[in-house]
Amino acid sequence: MAANSGITNTFQHQRDTTENHEEKKFHFVIPVNPDTIQNQISKKESIPSIKFILPDSLTGKMINFQVNSDIIYLIFSNFIKNESKEMFYEAMLKEHELKRVSSQNDSVRKIYSISGSDKKEEIAVQILKNEEHSSALNQEISNLYQTARENEDQYWQNCPTSERIKFQEKIKLLKDSLTLSKAREEADKQSKIMINTMGVSHESSQNKEVKSETTSAIIYKIQIGVFKGKIPDSSNNMIKKLSVLRKVENYSDEKGIKIYTTGNLKTYKEALTMQNQVKHEGVKNPVIVAFQNGKKVAIEEAKKISKEL
Repeated sequence: MAANSGITNTFQHQRDTTENHEEKKFHFVIPVNPDTIQNQISKKESIPSIKFILPDSLTGKMINFQVNSDIIYLIFSNFIKNESKEMFYEAMLKEHELKRVSSQNDSVRKIYSISGSDKKEEIAVQILKNEEHSSALNQEISNLYQTARENEDQYWQNCPTSERIKFQEKIKLLKDSLTLSKAREEADKQSKIMINTMGVSHESSQNKEVKSETTSAIIYKIQIGVFKGKIPDSSNNMIKKLSVLRKVENYSDEKGIKIYTTGNLKTYKEALTMQNQVKHEGVKNPVIVAFQNGKKVAIEEAKKISKEL
């Protein structure tokens, strides 16, 4: 115990000496509200959103975006909300990607048709991968357009009627101006070609171009399946099998029903021929459907428009 007492006394002496000869240092801790700390962290972490800027090359590009039954956009500056404009632009880029993938798959199908049996299985896998990519792009494009449409429609549903009417008048004038300008441009271009070759007058060339502007072609497709919710395995296998032979497209309607089609045919007669072909290829109830400007129309009306009656 004596030894321990000595050690303790020595330590106490050193501590007292230090306190007497060195400046004492005190650290004050100021209480901080946890909410204040969290707010400071949030301010540091929050990054201001970057406003979408449309490429200059697309500033005056003519588009055709139907927001609702009363409102249509013809140029990008018609968009009210910047985020809607960005979604529309992103959908356009994905449409270009979809065309590239579809074109690539058409080339692969040609290779498949002339390849030996030892290569066909490998090529078929690539075709199916491309089709899955196309299907995903189709869905993304549809979602982007739909969200942009809903965002813009929300504005027009809540704005004054006078503003809506004023915008519609503006669009009508713009549409007339763009149509006339495009018709004249195409007419001038065509007339120069025809004058150099056959000497056809500018006036007749212009009339021909204006007429072509007002004509909307009918496209016939073969509907191979309509599904709500999960696609049955048997139908999914049928679609994959048909995709090896033909280009299969799909889209979702306003009720969320997914519709699969094949073919892009100009006449009803061609559609009848393909309808019979896909029956032999495993589709139980293929149906002929018609579209004009991307909108579905009745078969009888389509036949009248395309003068097939």
